Amino acid sequence: MEKMFYKWCFLLTFLAFSHVLIFADQNQNPAASRNVNGIVHYYATLHEAFEAAAIFSLLRSELSSIDNPDEIILLADITLYEPIILDRDVHIRLVTGSASRTIMRSSENIEYPLFWIPGENASLTLGKPGMEHELIIDGGYRSNPPIEAHSPLIAINGPDSRLVMYDNVILQNNYNGGTGLAPGSFYNYGSGILIRTERDNIDQPAGFIMKGGTIRGNINYSQSPSPNGGAVYVNSSFFTMEGGRIMDNIAKNIGGGIFVINRGTFIKTGGIIYGKNAPVGLRNIAMDMTSTGFFAHAISIEAQDSAIFRFRDDTVGENEHLTFTSTTIGVGVFGKGEKWQDQYTVLKRNLFISILIAAVLAIAVFFVFRRKVLQRKQASQRSAAVIEADLTPREKEVFDLFISGRTAKQTAQTLQLSISSVNFHSQNMYRKLGIQSRAELLVKYKL
Repeated sequence: MEKMFYKWCFLLTFLAFSHVLIFADQNQNPAASRNVNGIVHYYATLHEAFEAAAIFSLLRSELSSIDNPDEIILLADITLYEPIILDRDVHIRLVTGSASRTIMRSSENIEYPLFWIPGENASLTLGKPGMEHELIIDGGYRSNPPIEAHSPLIAINGPDSRLVMYDNVILQNNYNGGTGLAPGSFYNYGSGILIRTERDNIDQPAGFIMKGGTIRGNINYSQSPSPNGGAVYVNSSFFTMEGGRIMDNIAKNIGGGIFVINRGTFIKTGGIIYGKNAPVGLRNIAMDMTSTGFFAHAISIEAQDSAIFRFRDDTVGENEHLTFTSTTIGVGVFGKGEKWQDQYTVLKRNLFISILIAAVLAIAVFFVFRRKVLQRKQASQRSAAVIEADLTPREKEVFDLFISGRTAKQTAQTLQLSISSVNFHSQNMYRKLGIQSRAELLVKYKL
């Protein structure tokens, strides 16, 4: 009875407050609106709209769910100066109205995600089936001047919390250069989306369901121990990809597109994750500088307390299904027949490349050494032949110039002699060496 009393108090307060907003803001360029029982409510800021929707969601908790969220329509491009936080049992959908809209990160709001879902059984849905205009959430890294944040665009860590994303939603241009010392340092993993379930709630994992949309142009260059996951970072949570595109994201370490660790689960039934074989502007990039080289450009899977490490460098196409299901001991199971690479493949590949390079170098050294030995041998043979033939100084000069490739005319020019003089000396030289011509001289003594 007491709970019902407080609930009705909240409801009456909310309705009174909402009716004031209906008329106060509708002619003052409102940021957002909501339709409640056929009445349109307008809000000056997106925060106010989310707060009102959260109250309404709690009041109708028996009706509110991820499949029946309270809908907010974004009416203007806005800049967020502080994060929007979804508490327990709050379910909200954000959509656009008659035009595309952008939510931009402020340079004063770099320590926390733009949207943060720490509440238990809370959900944020971006877009909906058939939404005509784009909803863009922008981290501002490609603005002028660029914004360098210490957090992802969106973080989901509440038990049983969810993020759902549809077509015409774009998450883009976020730079996470977190130092690990900022107030929001817990969230400096990943750059686009971080899904990280707390260890105490491991049996109630947070999750991201990507039904469509695009995650692009995000860079994870944080100074954390794991600067992985340019687009999506999954830690002890689940990520289901049913559609959409993950493209042009960068991770300082591995997992240029997606990084899954610990008891994370990843299921892909649709959509495209671009790898290093995609054109520039589409490919996700891993910038790992370890001894094993550059790998895991598209996806990286790393199971807790085990040697399992799998990755994809190449583009994962629309019709290619992938599955990694975590287990209670953190080992995990991959789907049968799926195309993955592992660290041993990398080591074998790099070992083969190293052996091949070493072999090529050894062969090159052998031929250089062999050539030098042959040169010395032939030079010795020539010297012996010259001494034995008792050539005059002028005949020796003609011999050396002929061996170097000069013709009789060029030899005459070099020695400042006439052609007939060169011919005279060359004929004497041929007779002493027991040969008949310059061609025979080159065959016998040329290197």
